[in-house]
Amino acid sequence: MKKILIFLNYIVLFLCIVFSVLQLFFNFTLALDKQGLYAFTVTAVFTLFFARESFFFFKKCRVKRFFVIHKLYQYLPFILLAAFIIRRAGETSAVKAYDTVSVVLWLAASLCTVFLLYFFSPKRFFIQNKDYACEAVELGIVDEKGVLKPKKRRGLKKVLFETFDWIDAIVQAVCTVVLINIFIFQLYVIPSESMVPEFLIGDRVIGFKTASGPRFPVSDTGLPIMRSYERGDIVIFRNPRYPQDNKSEVKSFLSQLVLMFTFTKVNLNVDENGEVKADPLVKRITGVPGEQLVMQDGVLYRRTAEQQDFSPVEEESRWAQWNNAALPAALREKVQYIPMTNEQYKHMLDIEKARRSLDYKEAAREARELSRRFKAEKKILSGLAASDTAISGLVPESMTDVYAFFTQSDTLIRKLLMFSGGELWFDAFMTDWEKAFDKAVSEVQKNGEAQQSVLIGGDIYSDAMFRQNLILKLCFGRLAVRTAELINRGVSASEQNRDTERLRYLMDAQNAVFYLVSINDMRNMPVFPENTAAGEPSYIPPDNFFMMGDNRFNSLDMRHLLEVRKVPVTVFDPYTLYYNSNMKPQYVPQKNILGTPILRFFPPKRFGIPGK
Repeated sequence: MKKILIFLNYIVLFLCIVFSVLQLFFNFTLALDKQGLYAFTVTAVFTLFFARESFFFFKKCRVKRFFVIHKLYQYLPFILLAAFIIRRAGETSAVKAYDTVSVVLWLAASLCTVFLLYFFSPKRFFIQNKDYACEAVELGIVDEKGVLKPKKRRGLKKVLFETFDWIDAIVQAVCTVVLINIFIFQLYVIPSESMVPEFLIGDRVIGFKTASGPRFPVSDTGLPIMRSYERGDIVIFRNPRYPQDNKSEVKSFLSQLVLMFTFTKVNLNVDENGEVKADPLVKRITGVPGEQLVMQDGVLYRRTAEQQDFSPVEEESRWAQWNNAALPAALREKVQYIPMTNEQYKHMLDIEKARRSLDYKEAAREARELSRRFKAEKKILSGLAASDTAISGLVPESMTDVYAFFTQSDTLIRKLLMFSGGELWFDAFMTDWEKAFDKAVSEVQKNGEAQQSVLIGGDIYSDAMFRQNLILKLCFGRLAVRTAELINRGVSASEQNRDTERLRYLMDAQNAVFYLVSINDMRNMPVFPENTAAGEPSYIPPDNFFMMGDNRFNSLDMRHLLEVRKVPVTVFDPYTLYYNSNMKPQYVPQKNILGTPILRFFPPKRFGIPGK
């Protein structure tokens, strides 16, 4: 038995030496850098001390070295893993083959130490190695049966020994948990309501990681992926919205370590603003490789290379949660954010229905009529002859923001009425969109399709946004004409604000603006991935997935950016309005999937298997 232990010990020593050298010559080059020197120093010091203690124990039979050797075996995997992370904390990235060699060395050394620790339990070792046992009995380390004899310590010596013993136990426990978290399973606390009703804030879940091919920290090397994913699977994954360079990955790993050492009280995984990162995320897979998606009015559609037409994803209705007010009362009480009542939800559906049923030809007729009436009212009010050209800068760019456009509509309407060329701007604003419609009709007729199938932009999302833009224009046109009529009649500003017809138009505008700025990006999603420049469909590539939270009105998921930007309501109208949007769909590489939640274990009343 002693020969086997010596042989394994030498193997471990050899593996440590090779591992140390690899940290110096990073990326198979002779160029050294600071991080490599740090990592080499850590492993070299440990390896030298390990070699020294091994020599005294195995060659000199120094029984007192037994516990030192035992402790070195316990810490060896953690020391090598720490050096692996330190080496990759710099700017230089290693090729995957280099990381693979380091990982294989780490695995081999760790497996050997597992065997050594098994045979190095005091009772087993001293029973099977009589030459060591005799000396151990004489020194009072063990009794004649090989059982450890506790030492009697008093005073400060006892306090120090027990303190270091506790520290050692805690450090080893945390390091062991780290390895378990990396390769087997991890505990997660649900921080948001993005997956209501499946998960509530504060739910504790166990995520299984082994089958998802966990990777070593700060590298692309890991275990093989042993499972496939389908639409509807709930997964835990790294948020691709955040940087995943070496520095960020090391910070993320260290924050997990600090989180465990402080019993989840200190979380260092924060962004540049000091806010805790939304990373990792727990969402549901709603798009799989080979699909192109679009979502309109809360319905997700898909198409593939084999099926060129978009069709609804039927199973989506099983988990997409839109109306939190309709949840069971017991569950609804636990939900913190309910965006709308049942009545408001029905009103939203009515708005969407009205948009879908809007008739382009009737809208064009009304837009031209509103332009004619506005021009007539302007002539009565100002007495100015019709202008041939619109004044440049009459409506500044800042006013094209949909919110500013309607909150300052009174000022804008009066400006259009009083300035030369105002009626031309109004006419272009109200009617220039017809060019895009006429072009779409020509395309449909050329292809021999029915005119009812006209979709501005070629898909339901682009068409819906074009309709949304048109609804806003008609709201403003009606409001502008009614305001001009009241002014020409000599109605005071206070009386104008009480005019029933004008109030109705203001309410319609308010509903349209509210839907656009507060609801649109949650209920709808443009075609994703985007078509090519030639208009050909693109599809989610292999080994990539698209995720969304079940609670669609309260989920910052793969539909959205972390920041907002000003975008046009439609790109098919030169006089479109703009709004703030964070819409930017993105798929997630399979390598970013950390695992799957297999059990919701706390609170006890919500104990269960997610997805069942």
